[in-house]
Amino acid sequence: MAVATFPFGLAYGVGVTAAGIDRWVGASASWTVLAGAAQLSMLSLIESHASWVVIVLTGLVVNIRFALYSMALAPGFKEFPARWRYVLPYLMTDQTAALSLQYFNDHPDPVARRWYYLGAGALTALVWWAGTLVGITLGAAIPPSIDIAFTVPLVFVVLLVPTLIDRPGIVAALAAAVVTVTTTSLPHGLSTVLGAGVGVALGAVVDRRVRP
Repeated sequence: MAVATFPFGLAYGVGVTAAGIDRWVGASASWTVLAGAAQLSMLSLIESHASWVVIVLTGLVVNIRFALYSMALAPGFKEFPARWRYVLPYLMTDQTAALSLQYFNDHPDPVARRWYYLGAGALTALVWWAGTLVGITLGAAIPPSIDIAFTVPLVFVVLLVPTLIDRPGIVAALAAAVVTVTTTSLPHGLSTVLGAGVGVALGAVVDRRVRP
């Protein structure tokens, strides 16, 4: 998953140069926001000269999914010392959350859990930063005929497929996909938020019905 993050960061870095934004201002988002989908959404709005209020709110809306990750990870985090609970959330990404949730289910030891989360989060962040810097540095040298934007959905496909192992997960994924696609006309990434909410709700309903 970390390897798949590199071309995602590359695509963002190229987008920064194409938008004419100061390179280091654009690069700084990768360690202050640290969320590729939000950064690309905000970058698009900057290109269209949207107001800063709309840009910031869009970034927050796109990142609402991290609240869902937080609720899922909270039972494991409550066993961590306070200093870990304050630092580790900075490294939360889609990849880190998905991997850690699976690891937490199989490993109850809180020490092993926090070191695993730190390793997964730090590696993902480092690769994302590297991709961003390479994209910003070499953006103008990459031929327009090479479409690297396909790497964005590829990252999320890599995340999604391993989780489709039971009926609730499949129902949640299909519902989220249908709602998101059919509501793409909504502004500021709201279709993603709506799709996630419907997917979680239906997945929870199915999960209750299939549990003994």
